[in-house]
Amino acid sequence: MKTLHALGLILMVSFPASVSLADPCSLSDDLVELNSVSASGGNCIVNVKYSFTLTKNNGNKFAYIHFWLTSNYSAPDYKKGPTKDELGDVLATIALSTDSPVTLLPDYDPDNTVTPLFAGLTVSETDLGGGSFRITVDNIQLIVPGACSGLPDIQADVWASQSNDKETPPVHCVLKGGNVILPVTLARFDGTLLDNAISLSWTTTEQTNSRYFDVERSGDAREFAQVGRVAVRGNSLAVERYQFMDLQPLSGMNYYRLRIVDFDGGSEISRLIAIDNSANSIAFELLGNPASGREIRFLLKNEPASAIHFYNLSGKSLGFSLARTGNEFTLKPKDPLTAGLYLISLQGISTGRRTKKVLVP
Repeated sequence: MKTLHALGLILMVSFPASVSLADPCSLSDDLVELNSVSASGGNCIVNVKYSFTLTKNNGNKFAYIHFWLTSNYSAPDYKKGPTKDELGDVLATIALSTDSPVTLLPDYDPDNTVTPLFAGLTVSETDLGGGSFRITVDNIQLIVPGACSGLPDIQADVWASQSNDKETPPVHCVLKGGNVILPVTLARFDGTLLDNAISLSWTTTEQTNSRYFDVERSGDAREFAQVGRVAVRGNSLAVERYQFMDLQPLSGMNYYRLRIVDFDGGSEISRLIAIDNSANSIAFELLGNPASGREIRFLLKNEPASAIHFYNLSGKSLGFSLARTGNEFTLKPKDPLTAGLYLISLQGISTGRRTKKVLVP
């Protein structure tokens, strides 16, 4: 598994099974959610959410998370809490008190020269029963040296102790993270309501080790089911465009997300998009762009044809006539058009103005 470079995406990371050094606790089921990637001052700022399951078999006091670039991973032996020298070139450390409710700690007691991330973080826990708790830390800013020109390769470890010996705490359980590469840079994900269908489209700017996209749909934004699958077109640094047509959308709201599955078995989840397919929902979409034969076809649903206007790029209104078949319209300009871009606008009663650019070849 490896690390991602994209916005609003979620990565499910398959890490090695928990390494239990003793009975007092166990760690499992890491989940990394990527919030954003941005450039700042010549560095790459990777913002993530990190969560894990901690089973407090006999009680637990503290947990610590460390992040490295994989190339700088120091491989601590975890016989005790690692010091600054043992951590090496660590990107970030987070210290937690795991006595419920879990809280962030401003100090890393095994070595007070290590300053853990604290300001701006949020932490929460969910009681899973049986002494197990799901712990989540959000808004983790990892400053990766160098510009975001490549995919940062990041490794994370989490360890825990129930000892009150803060300075040299024994490590009672540890989960060593795998090499995490986020396989797809998803630049855009959109949906459009058509007449009796919903069209989904997305664009990637980089894809590595990815196998396919599962299109998932929900009516309540909680329970999702797969409605389609689209194969990835191999490794690429170029812009790739994908499309999927849901020919049987739900009545009312439709929530969609993409599950991007790589060849290593891991997956990441895109942000949600919502498309309203209610009986009175407005649909306005070009049917072909560039236009064909100087005629412009478009879909219009639940708005009157009189709300359509046609302009050149200078804003001059152009005359036209409309032919209609169901909710599909064909706009025929009254005067010959020169090749170039034109604007077709819907000035709706309840939705305001929606304008689309159309290329006339």
